[in-house]
Amino acid sequence: MDILQILRDSYNSLTDAEKRIADVILKDPRGVLECSISDLSRLANVKSEASVVKFYRKLNLSSFQQFKVLLAQDLSKAPLEIVYEDVSEKDDSKTITQKIFKATVKAILDTLDSLDAESVEKATTLFKEAQRILFFGFAASAAVAFDAFHKFTRIGKNCLFSNDEHIMATILANCTHNDLLVAVSHSGETKSMVALAKRAIELSVPVIAITGNRKSSLARVSTIVLSTNTRETRIRTDAMTSRIVQLVILDTIYTLLAARDTKAIENLNRSRLAVSELKY
Repeated sequence: MDILQILRDSYNSLTDAEKRIADVILKDPRGVLECSISDLSRLANVKSEASVVKFYRKLNLSSFQQFKVLLAQDLSKAPLEIVYEDVSEKDDSKTITQKIFKATVKAILDTLDSLDAESVEKATTLFKEAQRILFFGFAASAAVAFDAFHKFTRIGKNCLFSNDEHIMATILANCTHNDLLVAVSHSGETKSMVALAKRAIELSVPVIAITGNRKSSLARVSTIVLSTNTRETRIRTDAMTSRIVQLVILDTIYTLLAARDTKAIENLNRSRLAVSELKY
């Protein structure tokens, strides 16, 4: 049992008091090993030890000691300890740079631990079999969708990209079961994206959701869900970090396709040659 991973997955369902307890644990997990229940309740600024009891019971644990044993096991397996740290007004440029880079590395490693290999394999199969791939995303997610549109086009896939709801609806109206919709949404709660995914399913178009919330509205209506694992702090939102992790997930599928398909490599070489002619 990866108790830190379970804690991150459950974070959004915790109460405010429980989130404060979780924040203390995630910020300094080794320090918590030395804490008593009263120490942890004081550090988290919660009303009483009862809040800590409710916290570990919500994780389906029977005692605080059981929680600490599982935490110690987690930490003993970690070859590299990188923790999420919030940015302070007193931090200098070097410190802030280190915190942002470490948070991004941490998010990638956490997602690697939680990403379901079977789902990645199934997603890769859908990418391979699709006659046309639609990459949809709004705002920051649009940047991820466009990057994927560019990459998969280079290996010869027939791709479309849009960040406009009306154009998305128009494209989707003419889709068939041979198409594939890749919906990028960190929250998974953008109403129009969820509506488009539902419409795609009605048209027998499979939907792959790239999201930061595996229990989101988008995830619930999608064929396959590939979820990032990030954490928000006071200044840096989890959406900032998840954008990088979403790119890594799509890069993984891209690489799987290219590695298994000789034709994809040939297409990539032709794409490189075409682009080279545009440069000095």
